[in-house]
Amino acid sequence: MEQQISISESEWQVMKIVWNDSPRTLPEILDKLKETAWSKTTIQTYLARLVRKGALCTKRQGKGYLYYPAVSESECQLAESRNFLSRVYDGSLSKMVMGFVKNGNLSNEELNELKSFLAEEKPDADIR
Repeated sequence: MEQQISISESEWQVMKIVWNDSPRTLPEILDKLKETAWSKTTIQTYLARLVRKGALCTKRQGKGYLYYPAVSESECQLAESRNFLSRVYDGSLSKMVMGFVKNGNLSNEELNELKSFLAEEKPDADIR
């Protein structure tokens, strides 16, 4: 993703629906979001914003449109993660991970997964 697309929390909900199974029509998106109690107009506003931002693309189908992702979920996750790291941890991933480890926010299973991952990625490192 060359340009950084900033997606709001509500827009993430819309994008997840399209990422999970695309393309989607407006009625399909409305049906998936019925538990939010958002109005049709609100959802259409989110869709229009996502199209303007370059996160969604549309294709005319009959009287309506098909919505499909212009960027992958993993691209958006990476961009959001980098933005969060930059704002909160001065861009330092290690500061963030150490904060979670020191505050007990990682389970033993998560710590073991992290150790295994690091051992695979950095086999010469001394990981205990």
